[in-house]
Amino acid sequence: MKSLTALIKREYLEHRGAFVYAPAVILVILAVILFAGAGLGRFNPPNVEHTGSIGIVSGAKGFEFGFLGLSAMWMFYLLVTLFFYFADAFSADSRHNAMLFWKSMPQSDFKILASKMLAGFTIFPALILGALILSSVIVFIAIVAMLGTVPGLVASDPAAFLASAANVLSFDVGYLVLALLWYAPFFAWVGLLSTLFRRWSIPLAFLIPGLVGLAENLLFRNIFSAPDAGFVLSFLRERMSFALNREDIMAALISERTFDTVGLYGRLLGQIDWAQLVGGVGVAFVLVYLASEYRRRYVAT
Repeated sequence: MKSLTALIKREYLEHRGAFVYAPAVILVILAVILFAGAGLGRFNPPNVEHTGSIGIVSGAKGFEFGFLGLSAMWMFYLLVTLFFYFADAFSADSRHNAMLFWKSMPQSDFKILASKMLAGFTIFPALILGALILSSVIVFIAIVAMLGTVPGLVASDPAAFLASAANVLSFDVGYLVLALLWYAPFFAWVGLLSTLFRRWSIPLAFLIPGLVGLAENLLFRNIFSAPDAGFVLSFLRERMSFALNREDIMAALISERTFDTVGLYGRLLGQIDWAQLVGGVGVAFVLVYLASEYRRRYVAT
């Protein structure tokens, strides 16, 4: 267990640029933009008469808008960065398999690759969640500054801000856990290709399924009762969609009550195909095992 922890620590040390330094720069830029905009009075609530949307009526509700918008931004950043991480991490190091600096303690290839997967599913998402929490603090300060410059934005008591922050953050954590499990086979797939083809893993991750889908459409179209795009591409298109309906999120935001985490999370759980989620995790495990076997047999020490 200590060796696995050390291997995960190694991943952090080697990739903290993407998950620590880059988010820090983004936070600084975000703070400058929000504070400048709030100080100059550049933010205005939506006009109900012209847009048909509800205006921001309290500081806590404005905080929810900002926090949820930044949550979507950080989720997207994490998923994209993890894809590029797995596209490189499986082939980034030579096959010495030493644990950090202890060259006399070689680890198995499966353990090496498993540590990379675990780092991508534990410490790196935790770092981005930390950046998200800091973002919420920035949004809170900006909202407080906007109370005097934005017409129609009224103050809320501190308890309302805390309740909004707790509800949005708890939804973000649950959503992130499920999203990581749902996309696990895609991360493992590009990791396997990284082991086989190194730097060409990213284009091949899209090219191979595309060619398989094209071949299916050319050879078997109108023979089987296949969907328009074929079974493979239709399955991948459905598999790539993991999100709540925009209407559900907007309904929770424009409600006069605090952000409805329980209701939204319940709808999300009801939309998930649990057989596919569990099966995808199993496929990810198999892909990582195949990558480790190839690495053990064919990658030079």
